[in-house]
Amino acid sequence: MASARVCLQWTLILFNTFSVIIGILAIVAGVYELEKFTDGSAEHTEKIVQLAAASVLVISAFIGCCGAVNGSIKILCLFIVILVGLIASHIWKLWRYDEGKQLTATEMLVTYTWIAELVKPGAMIEMQATYECCGKKSYVDYTSLGLELPRSCFRVQNGMRAVYPFGEGCMSAVKKAYLTIYRYERLAHWSLIGFEVLGILLSIILICKLTAKTRRYRY
Repeated sequence: MASARVCLQWTLILFNTFSVIIGILAIVAGVYELEKFTDGSAEHTEKIVQLAAASVLVISAFIGCCGAVNGSIKILCLFIVILVGLIASHIWKLWRYDEGKQLTATEMLVTYTWIAELVKPGAMIEMQATYECCGKKSYVDYTSLGLELPRSCFRVQNGMRAVYPFGEGCMSAVKKAYLTIYRYERLAHWSLIGFEVLGILLSIILICKLTAKTRRYRY
């Protein structure tokens, strides 16, 4: 029985080590994506919530480790409560999942960037280079206005620029890229729910083992 309890304690410590890694990766991803959205927008608020949930996950990992190492039932109960709260945040995010809304936000981003390009050339450079696209709908957006195609519209390899520009417009390329990321995020939320449920089950089993140990000592 003692060996089983120790095994559970180390399993929970390992679980929380993974939680720290996942939480830190989620924070990095959230900070990177936060810059893509306008302050005060619904998408910006959701990313703030994501960052908060990731931070709580990291904090909960330390609490879980503390509870496992010390064999404290109270700390493990607190750990379970935090995990339940995190699961609720994932469910909230999945409930708000809306691909149409995401595509609309992406369209606005590309449109504003293109308008900025027309006002001050250079605004599209990063987007075009990152997503290998040219113009809003195609490179014709430049040529139809008598504008020279920027270097970011061409694939560059070993310092040599390709002869032909990217055939896809940024509206199409960025929408596809963002939608793929959005779908991966949905999968990540479902995976985290399963991961956190596992943490709750491990904690409950460990609490039962610790409770049984206390009862034996009383007898």
